[in-house]
Amino acid sequence: MYIDETKIEALALGGIILGGGGGGSMDYGIENAKISLANGRQPQVIPVDELPENATVLTISAVGAPSATDQYVVEQNFVEIIELLEKNYDLTIDALITNEMGGGSSFNAFIPSALKQIPMVDASCNGRAHPLGTMGAMGLSEKKGYITQQSAVGGNPLKNKEVQLVTQGSVNATSTLIRQAAVEAGGLVVVARNPVNKEFIQKNAALGTLTQSYEVGSAFLQGVTPREKVMNVADYLGGTMVCQGIVEEFELTMNGGLDEGKFIVRQKDDEYVLYIWNEYMALDKNGERQSTFPDLLMSFDQETGLPITTAELKEGQAIFVLQVPYQKLALGAGMFEISGYKRIEQVLGIEIVAYVQELIGNDYYE
Repeated sequence: MYIDETKIEALALGGIILGGGGGGSMDYGIENAKISLANGRQPQVIPVDELPENATVLTISAVGAPSATDQYVVEQNFVEIIELLEKNYDLTIDALITNEMGGGSSFNAFIPSALKQIPMVDASCNGRAHPLGTMGAMGLSEKKGYITQQSAVGGNPLKNKEVQLVTQGSVNATSTLIRQAAVEAGGLVVVARNPVNKEFIQKNAALGTLTQSYEVGSAFLQGVTPREKVMNVADYLGGTMVCQGIVEEFELTMNGGLDEGKFIVRQKDDEYVLYIWNEYMALDKNGERQSTFPDLLMSFDQETGLPITTAELKEGQAIFVLQVPYQKLALGAGMFEISGYKRIEQVLGIEIVAYVQELIGNDYYE
């Protein structure tokens, strides 16, 4: 499949919905898609089965806090992250994947694919957005002895915030360095990481996610009214509209390069509390848990029907909330590790692990 302008809107809408509140802004993603299509270029998407057996596949991501106001990344940075790894570690990159689905992150690999003429695989590290780099490492963070290479670039040189980082080590340690680089760069860096082979992608990545994103966006666009648009998505993904109402007591702060917060939606006599760590992490109804990450929770504006990320939400906004069980999503191997869920508990102070026992019981990666 070649990407052209007719596919961008549906890909962006599907991506932002699958972002589950995070995954970057749709405007950022569309801008990246248009850059990738400039001068007659057409990024190519191939199924994983078409990769050569000895192919080296690289993950492209963007790391930062969605609400940061000093973000700065330019087109050339996407080329630099690949060339930094190729030069420093004697690699030849044959294909690219994105780390997650999201309004922005679905398009992470588009610019380097177009500029370097490297195909994208119809896969991602995770079929929904997630807050931790380890969750998008396809199980590598728990693979004993695995050493990864990562590079990160971002920041405005005119504000003395330009950062270039090349690092090698465990996934956990290098991901921490990358997160700090994003903070120093003003809130955002683009990242190349975790070179792996075709067999690893087949076993551990979330497959078919660009296709799914396009189909989710297409289902949304077929709706006429805001409610119909959201229900079309719910029907396609096997989810429900769990609540609707006004955003109240909205809290969102940036801490360590990630957004933390929560808010309340009241519907008749029921009170729904949604918890945020970049993405939606949980939803409680009248004090009882209704949905827990990696279930997909997503907010939509009631007036327009458009999906709204956590960074875009405002006090007093009328929203619909979509809920999709994680069993309906394409998840990569990084989502089957207990460490990430424990980290959510530590940061937000809410119970997570008890609700994902079925998920983390799987020895999913190899």
